[in-house]
Amino acid sequence: MKLRAVAALGLSAALLCSLPAAAAPGDPPVFPAQKPVEERPPQESFTDEITVALSTVVVRAVDTWGRPILGLQPKDFRVRAGKREIPVVAVDWIAAGEPSPAVQPPAVQPPAPALAVPPASSPGAPAPGEPAPGEPAPSPPAGRLVVVFVQADLDPSRISGQLRLRPFTRDLLASLLPDDRVAVVSFDSHLKLRQDFSRDRAATHAAIDRGMIYTAEGEVPAEGQVSLARGFDFPAARQAASTERALELTAQALAPLPGEKLMIFLGWGLGRFGSDGVHMPPAYYRAVRALGAARVPVFVLDVTSADGHSLEVGLEGVAAATGGMYLKTYRLPNLATDVLAKAISGYYVLTLDPGQLSGAAGQRVTIELRDRRGDILARPAVVQ
Repeated sequence: MKLRAVAALGLSAALLCSLPAAAAPGDPPVFPAQKPVEERPPQESFTDEITVALSTVVVRAVDTWGRPILGLQPKDFRVRAGKREIPVVAVDWIAAGEPSPAVQPPAVQPPAPALAVPPASSPGAPAPGEPAPGEPAPSPPAGRLVVVFVQADLDPSRISGQLRLRPFTRDLLASLLPDDRVAVVSFDSHLKLRQDFSRDRAATHAAIDRGMIYTAEGEVPAEGQVSLARGFDFPAARQAASTERALELTAQALAPLPGEKLMIFLGWGLGRFGSDGVHMPPAYYRAVRALGAARVPVFVLDVTSADGHSLEVGLEGVAAATGGMYLKTYRLPNLATDVLAKAISGYYVLTLDPGQLSGAAGQRVTIELRDRRGDILARPAVVQ
């Protein structure tokens, strides 16, 4: 049984690193070459991208059991743009609870006309989440911001998995650092905010319990300086008709918040199953793009009571596309939560030589360990 679990975890990690770099509807982040990016006129097709302003990339290096591989140096990483190797000039290890280095957040380019575009801000107005001119920028909060997303369903193969995982979810919450704050959202008939960011683990576990079943959501007031409720679009949440749309709205509420953010997804599937297989709806790609823009990796705990199922494809995809991890909980739920707790305990920030990126436009960026065993969890990227 243990060998089967280890094989499943290894396969999940391999899937994370094998996702194609350019899925048509959800383009990955890009590393700018040395020349500045010129604005291009809108195209008829989907062309929006998430542009990383600095030549840095966040990765997690983990072993088979999810434990972070510590002590890595620039020479331990092999980064390629196509066939060209890009030197890593610096590596910073950021343990959970430590402040992140000063890295400029990704800037989102305007989407193509094929998508609904919100009205542009008036000239000189600050972007959402940015301070007004003359106001100091908010400092990142102490600890991490963790969102638990509960995908509810009363089907026996799904609710049984949620209940089986319940005691191990409590252990997972207990493994978080004291300064970490957790919010809870759920989707059943629509998106519901169950709890704003809180350090109360018992209250969080109770909110997860409420999210497992179809219960009415109570009023959740915004609490503290950093709040999910403050930027939560409640009218849109009540109209959200799919889990994918609910993920998109949650990511949009998280986008302006500073500091390290991550999502733990307790769910059973994404996508639509038909006679010709599983297909991802347009809302799935919008959700992936919104999660990337908000810099939120998704760590999936698949609660389905089965060794395999069709809709796990969407769960694997959202984890891979955001630099997270996909884990099954059917056989060994305690092992899955233990692996997840270890995997989120820290990450590396790689600084690349921007001069070497010149001339590599359009090339897929791959990152792997050099002469070391382990897996790299990182968002797919291409050079612009």
